[in-house]
Amino acid sequence: MDYAGKAPLPTDLDGLKQQLSVGARSFPGLGLGEVDFADLELAGCDLSNGDFKASRFGHGRLAGALLNGACLQQALLWGADLSECQAQGSQWHEADLSGARLQGADFQGAYLHRACLRGVIAPHSRWQQARLVEVDFRSALDQLTDLGHGDFQGADLSFAQFTGVQLQKADLRGTCLYQASFRGADLRGADLRGCDLSASDLREAQLEGAQLP
Repeated sequence: MDYAGKAPLPTDLDGLKQQLSVGARSFPGLGLGEVDFADLELAGCDLSNGDFKASRFGHGRLAGALLNGACLQQALLWGADLSECQAQGSQWHEADLSGARLQGADFQGAYLHRACLRGVIAPHSRWQQARLVEVDFRSALDQLTDLGHGDFQGADLSFAQFTGVQLQKADLRGTCLYQASFRGADLRGADLRGCDLSASDLREAQLEGAQLP
């Protein structure tokens, strides 16, 4: 214990499990890269500014977790529950979040270059000012990507893949959509005012009620 009676941050997975078992939920700055967190209950935990590069969270439970400023580059989070998580300014370069649940998640200012988010369930999620260059949002074989009512204001979505994605009433104002693919996407009621659609692919997209640049 430190002088405040608080246990020091765990240095390995067993130490983390032990602290979780006695009710600890606050681990800001935790550094556990290349660790297998699969199926671990981390809902509501404070993991802000942590380093989890190349770690595995397959089907992990992180609903409501604080991930602001955390590094999850190349992490595997397929099927994880990240609903309502706070991940502002976090780093997800080349991370795999296929099939993850991201309802209401906040990724404002986050970096997700080349991340895979195929088949995510993310209605009402927030991505303002995020760097989403070359992100793959395409629907998976067994799961339609849902970004309905998502807020992407000011985000960089250059070269992003939205083929067949649900984007009803999404806010895309001021975004960079250079060479982004929206082929067959549902953009009904979406707000695209002020965005850069240079060389974008909107073939077969549903645009009824959308506000265009």
